[in-house]
Amino acid sequence: MPDKTERSNCRFAVQTTEGKPVLVLQLYQDTIPALKNAVLGFDMLAGLRPDAVSKIAETLNEHVLNVFFTTKG
Repeated sequence: MPDKTERSNCRFAVQTTEGKPVLVLQLYQDTIPALKNAVLGFDMLAGLRPDAVSKIAETLNEHVLNVFFTTKG
């Protein structure tokens, strides 16, 4: 069985978890069934201020078009 790759347009957003800013990947559509009920996020290094994390999100949003998910055959 060949590998199967699914793609979706996405954006990065900043949320607060346990009082700390985290970076979260948000899909525009539910086009990747394996990620439909999932949250993909990134813990940031200690000491990063929320405005620095927002800048990271802005930079990623300017340069990242899609996220892809590949299931190995």
